[in-house]
Amino acid sequence: MDVLTMLSVINYALVLLYGLFLSVHISGGWSDNQAKKLVYLLCPLFFLLQGLCWLLWGIDVTRRIYPLVIHLPLVLTLMLVLKKKFGVALVSVCTAYLCCQLPRWVKLLIIGIGGSALTGEIGYMLAIFLAFWLLWRYFVRIAHDAMTYSRQNLVLFGSLPCVYYVFDYATVIYSNALYMGIPALTEFFPTAIILFYVLFLVAYHAQTQRRMQAELQSSVLERELKQSGTELEALRHMETQTAIYQHDMRHHLTAISGFLSVGDTQQAQQYIQKVQSDVETITPKRFCENELINLLCSSFLTKAERNQVRLSVNAKIPKSITISDTELCSLLSNALENALHAAQQMEEQERWVELYCGMKRNNLLIEVKNPYGGVVEMQDGVPVSRQAGHGYGCRSILAIAQQHHGHCSFEARGGLFTLQVILPMRTDMKI
Repeated sequence: MDVLTMLSVINYALVLLYGLFLSVHISGGWSDNQAKKLVYLLCPLFFLLQGLCWLLWGIDVTRRIYPLVIHLPLVLTLMLVLKKKFGVALVSVCTAYLCCQLPRWVKLLIIGIGGSALTGEIGYMLAIFLAFWLLWRYFVRIAHDAMTYSRQNLVLFGSLPCVYYVFDYATVIYSNALYMGIPALTEFFPTAIILFYVLFLVAYHAQTQRRMQAELQSSVLERELKQSGTELEALRHMETQTAIYQHDMRHHLTAISGFLSVGDTQQAQQYIQKVQSDVETITPKRFCENELINLLCSSFLTKAERNQVRLSVNAKIPKSITISDTELCSLLSNALENALHAAQQMEEQERWVELYCGMKRNNLLIEVKNPYGGVVEMQDGVPVSRQAGHGYGCRSILAIAQQHHGHCSFEARGGLFTLQVILPMRTDMKI
């Protein structure tokens, strides 16, 4: 065996390893050492199959049956050994096959420039190692992330390598059609690349828009939760002030006693009314056992009275529930804020808001009803506002419901707007 033949055999084996490990890494690699060992143990088996075919039927026949001898077993290996889905396994193998053209093109270029087959085989060997390292370092993870991002991405990403695989075998290996000068075949693959490029840009733009929308919604929700945390601090400060005021009640009683001791009953009565007013202003009303619900509803009851809106609250929430205080504050604050804003626009007799909070079968149920005027514009079932800085409250409510795997609905019908939220959770105590 001369040097050129020996190098050809070595390169044929290297290309097998190149395609095998590239397919494995593009599909996501192995998850544990046992799977890794199985992949390495399969290498001698593939070498044996390829070598036997080569010795029995020659290289031309081996190339024709390569899909059955190597590619199909490789797809099955990815599925059965590495537990990859069929689509991912198929696209990974076809992509690795497409990437085999890189070192092959280097070989043809060297032969075309220097005219030496031996130099071409040496360059081919070096190109195999270099191409694999570059693809492993900069391509395989991106390729895996791209095709596993969604089913649409898998179809789009896999279309080019799969089309090339079929095209190459049909026009080069199983026939000589590509080199017969048929214009339709000559222009087919450039056309396929252009089509792939156009579809890729369209899909990439759509996914970028969805990602930007998701990031915007996440940013808005984060800002809402931060604002809710600030509001919670203010409400808890008010509760602390109430405790302090109650603690200082003995001083007020001393002052009242002083007025009465000198016979100044009018001044004592005025002082009593002032203390009573101050205490009512800062003391949260008790609607249920949950402290946060009491604070929020008391705060919005004051806002409603200030804006001449009748707010009725029916709350039956236990002391402790699993949703965080900031999320519950954001959810209720946005719901009541939107309801009060809509009710304020109505005639005086129509200014009302109803709030129901309760637990049923380990679900937190929230319902807010209010009248509205005009037309409520909906987008994907969520109210939207054309005013700058508005329209984020409903999105925040929806985002919180989705994070808790709950349900949220907005309905505007016959002048009545209804918000319903269902959040699955555990309670630490029964009502």
